[in-house]
Amino acid sequence: MKAILAGVLAAGLVATTGATHAQVHDASFNAPGGQRTLSQWIDIDGASACIWKQFTDEATIRASGAAMARVDLRNGGLLEEGFSAHPAPGETIRHQIITYLPERLLVLRNQATPAGLPGAELYPNIVQIIALEPREGGVTRLTLAHTGYAPGASHDQLYTFFHDHNPDFLIRAKKACESAR
Repeated sequence: MKAILAGVLAAGLVATTGATHAQVHDASFNAPGGQRTLSQWIDIDGASACIWKQFTDEATIRASGAAMARVDLRNGGLLEEGFSAHPAPGETIRHQIITYLPERLLVLRNQATPAGLPGAELYPNIVQIIALEPREGGVTRLTLAHTGYAPGASHDQLYTFFHDHNPDFLIRAKKACESAR
């Protein structure tokens, strides 16, 4: 996905404060079989079009900190980001687009991750769901969910990484889209 990992791994990222993170809601849960789902959401005062661009528009992704972005928006397409304009093999994050509904839903599976992500070898087992839900009063709820975390220590580092860093991306999307109004 996109700018989530790129944004949090990019040099110079400034973490948001605890008070700012209070705007992010955690709806994570454990399934009856023990698999964990990470689910965090934020309400953004704005239409889904701006939020959708944070994930699917190459220029918007680059403006948020990725030096290279390629989006082939179709079922089976790819979303790829790099930290340099001409990344070497192994220096990009690449996701397959499983399916999408414009301005509503984007479902991804990781195919390649740059070095440094804790538990990176398990990331291809995780399905990422980006959901945009229009609400009353011109508000859009942005939810980032990851399914497929196995119970136990093997997935803990990867789960914790995204649990701790997804709120930063949610807050940045909120700021970008609310300031654009």
